[in-house]
Amino acid sequence: MARLELQGFDSLEDAFNRIADIPFSVTEEALDGMAEVAMAKIKSTGESMGVRDPESDTHILDKLKRNKAKQTDAGGYETITFSGSRSRGNTKTRNAEIAFINEFGKRNQPARPFMGRAMSENEDEIYAPGEKTVGDWIETEWTR
Repeated sequence: MARLELQGFDSLEDAFNRIADIPFSVTEEALDGMAEVAMAKIKSTGESMGVRDPESDTHILDKLKRNKAKQTDAGGYETITFSGSRSRGNTKTRNAEIAFINEFGKRNQPARPFMGRAMSENEDEIYAPGEKTVGDWIETEWTR
């Protein structure tokens, strides 16, 4: 009968314990980097899908804004929104509402899901800054 004996798990367990709790500052940096890439992808996808209104001087795609990262039990999140509003005559419409209607459509306007497409088609590029930030932190902790 063969016998397998494994040793050295104490140091491996110690290393895993050191990287188990990622500081929120690292998570925040990762989220910030991912949000910046996501905003650029949303803007370029919106441009390619004709979301930009040629009659408007300032458009929703120019008003993308990332909000401060929020910490949660699962790590954290960061939201991207469309700031400001647009006035036409006496009607004032929030840019977030315009983006929503573009994304999902309405009775007489077909949907142009520029945000969903940008996120799904560019997952790897959006995740890359977060992966690098967390990976660099793990490498630093691992070698301590």
